[in-house]
Amino acid sequence: MTQNKLAPLTSLSALLRVPLLLATVGLVLFTWSLSPSWAEGRSNKRPAAVKKAVKKPENKVTVKKRAKTKADAANARNGHLRKKPASRTIKQMPKGVLAKAYYCLNLGNNRAVLERNPDKQLPVASLTKLITALVALDSMPLDRQLTVPDHIKKVPRSVIGLKPGDRLSVEDVLHGLLIASGNDCAETLACSYLGGRDNFIKAMNRKAKSMGTSHTVFYTPSGLDRKVVHDREGKQTVDVDSNVSTAREIALVTRSAFSHPEIRRICRKTHHFLKSAKEEEGYPVRNTNKLLRDNLPLVAGKTGYTARAGHCLASEFACGQDVYVIVVLGSPDHFRDTRLVYHKALKEDARTKTAGKARRFSGRIASTTVAD
Repeated sequence: MTQNKLAPLTSLSALLRVPLLLATVGLVLFTWSLSPSWAEGRSNKRPAAVKKAVKKPENKVTVKKRAKTKADAANARNGHLRKKPASRTIKQMPKGVLAKAYYCLNLGNNRAVLERNPDKQLPVASLTKLITALVALDSMPLDRQLTVPDHIKKVPRSVIGLKPGDRLSVEDVLHGLLIASGNDCAETLACSYLGGRDNFIKAMNRKAKSMGTSHTVFYTPSGLDRKVVHDREGKQTVDVDSNVSTAREIALVTRSAFSHPEIRRICRKTHHFLKSAKEEEGYPVRNTNKLLRDNLPLVAGKTGYTARAGHCLASEFACGQDVYVIVVLGSPDHFRDTRLVYHKALKEDARTKTAGKARRFSGRIASTTVAD
Protein backbone atom coordinates (compact mmCIF):
# COMPACT_ATOMS: atom_id res chain seq x y z
CA MET A 1 0.00 0.00 0.00
CA THR A 2 2.78 2.36 0.85
CA GLN A 3 4.78 1.48 -2.23
CA ASN A 4 1.78 2.20 -4.41
CA LYS A 5 1.48 5.68 -2.82
CA LEU A 6 5.16 6.52 -3.33
CA ALA A 7 5.34 5.39 -6.94
CA PRO A 8 3.48 8.41 -8.38
CA LEU A 9 5.69 10.77 -6.34
CA THR A 10 8.90 9.20 -7.64
CA SER A 11 7.77 9.37 -11.21
CA LEU A 12 6.73 13.02 -10.68
CA SER A 13 10.13 13.98 -9.26
CA ALA A 14 11.83 12.23 -12.12
CA LEU A 15 9.73 14.22 -14.54
CA LEU A 16 10.64 17.48 -12.74
CA ARG A 17 14.37 16.73 -12.78
CA VAL A 18 14.60 16.85 -16.56
CA PRO A 19 13.23 20.41 -17.04
CA LEU A 20 15.23 21.59 -13.98
CA LEU A 21 18.41 20.16 -15.43
CA LEU A 22 17.65 21.72 -18.80
CA ALA A 23 16.96 25.09 -17.18
CA THR A 24 20.24 24.92 -15.27
CA VAL A 25 22.18 24.03 -18.41
CA GLY A 26 20.49 26.84 -20.31
CA LEU A 27 21.26 29.33 -17.57
CA VAL A 28 24.91 28.30 -17.60
CA LEU A 29 25.10 28.64 -21.38
CA PHE A 30 23.42 32.04 -21.30
CA THR A 31 25.75 33.29 -18.62
CA TRP A 32 28.79 31.99 -20.53
CA SER A 33 27.63 33.76 -23.71
CA LEU A 34 27.33 37.08 -21.86
CA SER A 35 30.71 36.90 -20.03
CA PRO A 36 32.97 38.22 -22.92
CA SER A 37 30.96 41.39 -23.48
CA TRP A 38 30.73 41.97 -19.71
CA ALA A 39 34.50 41.54 -19.36
CA GLU A 40 35.07 43.81 -22.32
CA GLY A 41 32.86 46.45 -20.81
CA ARG A 42 34.80 46.30 -17.56
CA SER A 43 38.11 46.52 -19.38
CA ASN A 44 36.93 49.65 -21.26
CA LYS A 45 35.67 51.39 -18.16
CA ARG A 46 38.63 50.58 -15.91
CA PRO A 47 41.38 52.60 -17.75
CA ALA A 48 39.13 55.63 -17.86
CA ALA A 49 38.59 55.36 -14.14
CA VAL A 50 42.30 54.95 -13.56
CA LYS A 51 43.11 57.92 -15.78
CA LYS A 52 40.57 59.99 -14.00
CA ALA A 53 42.13 59.13 -10.68
CA VAL A 54 45.75 59.75 -11.81
CA LYS A 55 45.17 62.94 -13.80
CA LYS A 56 46.57 66.09 -12.16
CA PRO A 57 45.88 69.71 -12.89
CA GLU A 58 48.45 71.18 -15.33
CA ASN A 59 50.31 74.40 -14.63
CA LYS A 60 50.92 77.19 -17.16
CA VAL A 61 54.45 76.01 -17.97
CA THR A 62 53.22 72.55 -18.96
CA VAL A 63 50.49 74.05 -21.15
CA LYS A 64 53.01 76.32 -22.89
CA LYS A 65 55.41 73.42 -23.47
CA ARG A 66 52.61 71.31 -25.00
CA ALA A 67 51.53 74.19 -27.23
CA LYS A 68 55.14 74.77 -28.34
CA THR A 69 55.61 71.05 -29.07
CA LYS A 70 52.42 70.94 -31.13
CA ALA A 71 53.45 74.06 -33.04
CA ASP A 72 56.90 72.59 -33.77
CA ALA A 73 55.31 69.35 -34.98
CA ALA A 74 52.93 71.27 -37.24
CA ASN A 75 55.75 73.37 -38.69
CA ALA A 76 57.83 70.25 -39.26
CA ARG A 77 54.95 68.59 -41.16
CA ASN A 78 54.57 71.71 -43.30
CA GLY A 79 58.31 71.84 -43.96
CA HIS A 80 58.86 75.00 -41.91
CA LEU A 81 61.04 74.25 -38.92
CA ARG A 82 61.36 76.87 -36.21
CA LYS A 83 64.58 78.87 -36.52
CA LYS A 84 67.02 78.55 -33.66
CA PRO A 85 67.91 81.80 -31.90
CA ALA A 86 71.07 83.38 -33.24
CA SER A 87 74.15 82.64 -31.13
CA ARG A 88 75.88 85.55 -29.38
CA THR A 89 78.67 86.98 -31.51
CA ILE A 90 81.90 87.91 -29.74
CA LYS A 91 83.29 91.24 -30.88
CA GLN A 92 86.72 90.57 -32.30
CA MET A 93 89.65 92.93 -31.98
CA PRO A 94 90.55 94.64 -35.28
CA LYS A 95 93.73 93.40 -36.88
CA GLY A 96 96.89 95.46 -37.03
CA VAL A 97 98.42 98.10 -34.78
CA LEU A 98 95.78 100.40 -33.28
CA ALA A 99 98.02 103.04 -31.67
CA LYS A 100 97.75 106.65 -32.80
CA ALA A 101 101.51 106.72 -33.30
CA TYR A 102 104.40 104.28 -33.07
CA TYR A 103 108.07 104.21 -33.97
CA CYS A 104 110.54 101.34 -34.19
CA LEU A 105 114.25 102.15 -34.36
CA ASN A 106 116.99 99.59 -35.00
CA LEU A 107 119.90 100.77 -32.88
CA GLY A 108 122.32 98.53 -34.77
CA ASN A 109 122.13 100.57 -37.98
CA ASN A 110 120.19 103.57 -36.59
CA ARG A 111 117.43 102.92 -39.12
CA ALA A 112 113.69 103.41 -38.62
CA VAL A 113 112.13 100.04 -39.38
CA LEU A 114 108.44 100.86 -38.89
CA GLU A 115 106.54 104.03 -38.07
CA ARG A 116 103.13 105.71 -37.96
CA ASN A 117 102.75 109.43 -37.28
CA PRO A 118 106.26 109.47 -35.77
CA ASP A 119 106.35 113.30 -35.53
CA LYS A 120 102.81 113.87 -34.26
CA GLN A 121 102.85 115.63 -30.89
CA LEU A 122 100.85 113.60 -28.36
CA PRO A 123 100.56 113.29 -24.55
CA VAL A 124 103.08 110.80 -23.17
CA ALA A 125 101.78 110.23 -19.63
CA SER A 126 104.21 108.27 -17.39
CA LEU A 127 106.84 107.83 -20.10
CA THR A 128 107.84 111.17 -18.57
CA LYS A 129 109.34 109.23 -15.68
CA LEU A 130 112.27 108.11 -17.88
CA ILE A 131 113.46 111.74 -17.98
CA THR A 132 112.63 112.12 -14.28
CA ALA A 133 114.89 109.18 -13.46
CA LEU A 134 117.74 110.51 -15.64
CA VAL A 135 117.65 113.96 -13.99
CA ALA A 136 117.54 112.40 -10.52
CA LEU A 137 120.52 110.14 -11.29
CA ASP A 138 122.49 113.12 -12.66
CA SER A 139 122.10 115.08 -9.43
CA MET A 140 121.50 112.63 -6.55
CA PRO A 141 123.59 109.74 -5.20
CA LEU A 142 121.68 106.46 -4.81
CA ASP A 143 122.22 106.27 -1.05
CA ARG A 144 120.94 109.78 -0.32
CA GLN A 145 117.94 109.81 2.03
CA LEU A 146 114.92 111.75 0.75
CA THR A 147 112.08 113.14 2.86
CA VAL A 148 108.55 112.63 1.52
CA PRO A 149 106.85 116.08 1.20
CA ASP A 150 103.77 116.99 3.24
CA HIS A 151 101.48 117.46 0.22
CA ILE A 152 102.09 113.90 -1.00
CA LYS A 153 98.58 112.72 -0.08
CA LYS A 154 97.10 115.15 -2.62
CA VAL A 155 98.98 113.54 -5.52
CA PRO A 156 96.52 111.64 -7.77
CA ARG A 157 96.90 107.94 -8.49
CA SER A 158 98.72 105.85 -9.33
CA VAL A 159 100.77 106.01 -6.13
CA ILE A 160 102.55 103.50 -3.95
CA GLY A 161 101.33 105.18 -0.77
CA LEU A 162 104.32 107.12 0.57
CA LYS A 163 103.58 108.72 3.95
CA PRO A 164 104.36 112.43 4.59
CA GLY A 165 107.62 112.87 6.51
CA ASP A 166 108.85 109.34 5.76
CA ARG A 167 112.45 108.87 4.60
CA LEU A 168 113.66 106.60 1.79
CA SER A 169 116.82 106.28 -0.28
CA VAL A 170 117.04 107.61 -3.84
CA GLU A 171 117.53 104.03 -5.03
CA ASP A 172 114.29 102.85 -3.42
CA VAL A 173 112.33 105.87 -4.67
CA LEU A 174 113.58 105.14 -8.19
CA HIS A 175 112.28 101.58 -7.85
CA GLY A 176 108.84 102.91 -6.93
CA LEU A 177 109.05 105.38 -9.84
CA LEU A 178 110.01 102.92 -12.57
CA ILE A 179 108.48 99.62 -11.39
CA ALA A 180 105.11 100.74 -10.03
CA SER A 181 105.03 104.12 -11.86
CA GLY A 182 104.37 105.89 -8.55
CA ASN A 183 103.41 109.54 -9.00
CA ASP A 184 104.23 110.16 -5.35
CA CYS A 185 107.78 108.92 -6.02
CA ALA A 186 108.15 111.42 -8.89
CA GLU A 187 106.98 114.25 -6.65
CA THR A 188 109.38 113.19 -3.89
CA LEU A 189 112.34 113.27 -6.28
CA ALA A 190 111.32 116.63 -7.75
CA CYS A 191 110.79 118.29 -4.35
CA SER A 192 114.17 116.99 -3.15
CA TYR A 193 116.03 118.63 -6.07
CA LEU A 194 118.33 121.57 -5.41
CA GLY A 195 116.12 124.62 -6.00
CA GLY A 196 112.87 122.72 -5.63
CA ARG A 197 110.23 121.24 -7.89
CA ASP A 198 110.14 124.00 -10.51
CA ASN A 199 113.91 123.80 -11.07
CA PHE A 200 113.62 120.01 -11.41
CA ILE A 201 111.06 120.40 -14.23
CA LYS A 202 113.33 122.94 -15.96
CA ALA A 203 116.16 120.41 -15.71
CA MET A 204 113.90 117.78 -17.31
CA ASN A 205 113.25 120.02 -20.33
CA ARG A 206 116.95 120.85 -20.65
CA LYS A 207 117.77 117.13 -20.55
CA ALA A 208 115.29 116.42 -23.31
CA LYS A 209 116.66 119.23 -25.47
CA SER A 210 120.21 117.86 -25.06
CA MET A 211 118.99 114.61 -26.71
CA GLY A 212 117.91 116.47 -29.86
CA THR A 213 114.19 116.87 -29.14
CA SER A 214 112.20 119.89 -30.35
CA HIS A 215 108.56 118.87 -29.79
CA THR A 216 108.92 117.62 -26.22
CA VAL A 217 107.61 119.68 -23.28
CA PHE A 218 107.25 118.65 -19.63
CA TYR A 219 105.02 120.38 -17.07
CA THR A 220 105.05 117.77 -14.29
CA PRO A 221 107.65 115.22 -13.09
CA SER A 222 105.12 112.38 -13.07
CA GLY A 223 103.32 112.70 -16.43
CA LEU A 224 100.05 113.82 -14.84
CA ASP A 225 98.30 116.78 -16.47
CA ARG A 226 98.87 120.22 -14.97
CA LYS A 227 95.80 122.25 -14.16
CA VAL A 228 96.18 126.03 -14.22
CA VAL A 229 93.38 128.24 -12.84
CA HIS A 230 92.91 131.67 -14.45
CA ASP A 231 90.68 134.51 -13.37
CA ARG A 232 89.27 136.12 -16.51
CA GLU A 233 86.66 138.86 -16.17
CA GLY A 234 85.68 137.66 -12.73
CA LYS A 235 85.28 134.03 -13.87
CA GLN A 236 87.66 131.22 -13.07
CA THR A 237 88.76 129.05 -15.99
CA VAL A 238 90.95 125.98 -15.84
CA ASP A 239 93.56 125.19 -18.47
CA VAL A 240 95.06 121.72 -18.65
CA ASP A 241 98.63 121.22 -19.83
CA SER A 242 99.83 117.72 -20.73
CA ASN A 243 103.40 116.54 -21.05
CA VAL A 244 103.80 116.06 -24.79
CA SER A 245 106.31 114.59 -27.22
CA THR A 246 106.43 112.48 -30.38
CA ALA A 247 107.05 108.79 -30.91
CA ARG A 248 110.36 109.56 -32.62
CA GLU A 249 111.61 111.82 -29.82
CA ILE A 250 110.48 109.47 -27.04
CA ALA A 251 112.56 106.81 -28.83
CA LEU A 252 115.61 109.06 -28.29
CA VAL A 253 114.71 109.44 -24.60
CA THR A 254 114.19 105.67 -24.29
CA ARG A 255 117.52 104.95 -25.93
CA SER A 256 119.33 107.24 -23.49
CA ALA A 257 117.42 106.01 -20.41
CA PHE A 258 117.88 102.29 -21.06
CA SER A 259 121.57 102.77 -21.78
CA HIS A 260 121.90 103.76 -18.11
CA PRO A 261 122.70 100.54 -16.18
CA GLU A 262 120.70 101.52 -13.08
CA ILE A 263 117.50 102.31 -14.99
CA ARG A 264 117.84 99.17 -17.11
CA ARG A 265 118.39 97.05 -13.98
CA ILE A 266 115.36 98.47 -12.18
CA CYS A 267 113.00 98.23 -15.17
CA ARG A 268 113.72 94.52 -15.55
CA LYS A 269 112.53 93.69 -12.03
CA THR A 270 109.06 92.26 -11.53
CA HIS A 271 108.79 93.40 -7.91
CA HIS A 272 110.72 95.17 -5.16
CA PHE A 273 110.44 96.10 -1.49
CA LEU A 274 111.05 99.77 -0.60
CA LYS A 275 112.67 100.21 2.80
CA SER A 276 111.21 102.92 4.99
CA ALA A 277 112.46 104.81 8.05
CA LYS A 278 108.98 105.03 9.62
CA GLU A 279 106.99 102.16 8.17
CA GLU A 280 108.18 98.77 9.46
CA GLU A 281 106.48 96.90 6.62
CA GLY A 282 107.88 99.30 4.01
CA TYR A 283 106.30 99.58 0.56
CA PRO A 284 106.06 96.48 -1.67
CA VAL A 285 105.72 97.26 -5.40
CA ARG A 286 105.03 95.18 -8.52
CA ASN A 287 105.93 95.98 -12.11
CA THR A 288 103.11 97.23 -14.36
CA ASN A 289 104.80 95.92 -17.53
CA LYS A 290 103.13 92.67 -18.65
CA LEU A 291 105.77 92.10 -21.36
CA LEU A 292 108.13 90.90 -18.65
CA ARG A 293 106.02 87.74 -18.47
CA ASP A 294 106.23 87.13 -22.23
CA ASN A 295 108.80 85.01 -24.00
CA LEU A 296 110.38 88.05 -25.63
CA PRO A 297 113.99 89.35 -25.46
CA LEU A 298 112.93 92.44 -23.50
CA VAL A 299 115.82 94.58 -22.23
CA ALA A 300 113.63 97.08 -20.38
CA GLY A 301 110.30 98.87 -20.64
CA LYS A 302 108.20 101.68 -19.16
CA THR A 303 104.42 101.98 -19.22
CA GLY A 304 102.21 105.07 -19.13
CA TYR A 305 98.54 105.99 -19.02
CA THR A 306 96.26 108.98 -18.56
CA ALA A 307 92.76 109.61 -19.89
CA ARG A 308 94.16 112.08 -22.44
CA ALA A 309 97.19 110.08 -23.47
CA GLY A 310 95.67 106.63 -23.57
CA HIS A 311 98.03 103.70 -23.08
CA CYS A 312 101.70 104.31 -23.88
CA LEU A 313 104.73 102.04 -23.78
CA ALA A 314 108.47 102.47 -24.43
CA SER A 315 110.46 99.23 -24.83
CA GLU A 316 113.83 97.93 -25.88
CA PHE A 317 114.40 94.43 -27.30
CA ALA A 318 117.67 92.66 -28.09
CA CYS A 319 117.38 90.03 -30.81
CA GLY A 320 120.80 88.69 -31.74
CA GLN A 321 122.87 91.58 -33.04
CA ASP A 322 119.78 93.75 -33.55
CA VAL A 323 118.49 96.02 -30.79
CA TYR A 324 115.05 97.59 -31.29
CA VAL A 325 113.56 100.58 -29.49
CA ILE A 326 109.76 100.59 -29.87
CA VAL A 327 107.51 103.44 -28.73
CA VAL A 328 103.71 103.17 -28.81
CA LEU A 329 101.51 106.22 -28.06
CA GLY A 330 97.74 106.52 -27.69
CA SER A 331 96.93 102.82 -27.88
CA PRO A 332 93.87 100.92 -26.59
CA ASP A 333 96.22 98.00 -25.86
CA HIS A 334 99.88 99.05 -25.69
CA PHE A 335 101.17 95.53 -24.91
CA ARG A 336 99.42 93.99 -27.92
CA ASP A 337 100.56 96.80 -30.24
CA THR A 338 104.18 96.55 -29.05
CA ARG A 339 104.21 92.79 -29.71
CA LEU A 340 102.83 93.34 -33.22
CA VAL A 341 105.38 96.06 -34.02
CA TYR A 342 108.23 93.90 -32.74
CA HIS A 343 107.29 90.88 -34.86
CA LYS A 344 106.66 93.05 -37.91
CA ALA A 345 110.07 94.68 -37.41
CA LEU A 346 111.76 91.27 -37.40
CA LYS A 347 110.05 90.34 -40.68
CA GLU A 348 110.86 93.69 -42.26
CA ASP A 349 114.53 93.50 -41.28
CA ALA A 350 114.77 89.90 -42.52
CA ARG A 351 113.27 90.94 -45.87
CA THR A 352 115.64 93.92 -46.13
CA LYS A 353 118.69 91.78 -45.35
CA THR A 354 117.66 89.17 -47.92
CA ALA A 355 117.17 91.85 -50.56
CA GLY A 356 120.57 93.37 -49.70
CA LYS A 357 122.33 90.02 -50.05
CA ALA A 358 120.65 89.47 -53.41
CA ARG A 359 121.81 92.88 -54.67
CA ARG A 360 125.39 92.27 -53.53
CA PHE A 361 125.40 88.82 -55.11
CA SER A 362 124.08 90.18 -58.42
CA GLY A 363 126.70 92.97 -58.28
CA ARG A 364 129.53 90.45 -57.89
CA ILE A 365 128.21 88.44 -60.85
CA ALA A 366 128.01 91.60 -62.98
CA SER A 367 131.58 92.65 -62.10
CA THR A 368 132.90 89.15 -62.89
CA THR A 369 131.16 89.16 -66.25
CA VAL A 370 132.67 92.54 -67.16
CA ALA A 371 136.15 91.35 -66.14
CA ASP A 372 135.83 88.29 -68.35
